[in-house]
Amino acid sequence: MAEKPKEMAMDTALARRLDVEDEPMTNEEQRKLCFDLFNTYWEDAASRGIEFDVVGTMSISAALFALVAKHGRETTAEFVDDLAKSIRNDEFAFQNQNKQN
Repeated sequence: MAEKPKEMAMDTALARRLDVEDEPMTNEEQRKLCFDLFNTYWEDAASRGIEFDVVGTMSISAALFALVAKHGRETTAEFVDDLAKSIRNDEFAFQNQNKQN
């Protein structure tokens, strides 16, 4: 049976490797680079007219495919359950820094 296009795209993304430097990066360096790359990706998508919800949904889907591939379904599901609790507790709520309390 042929793979669905969505599955094939995720497989391709998982197979890629980013060769930044020969020495391993620290966890903090990896997080900073990832944050910078993600912001560039998000800005590029927005400048091409891709809607916020589409970028967000695809980002979450790509992350879930990668997490399941690395950690398995059950661990990923537990992680997502914890995220749902964090969302319900307003841990991801946008805070306007110009807003005065």
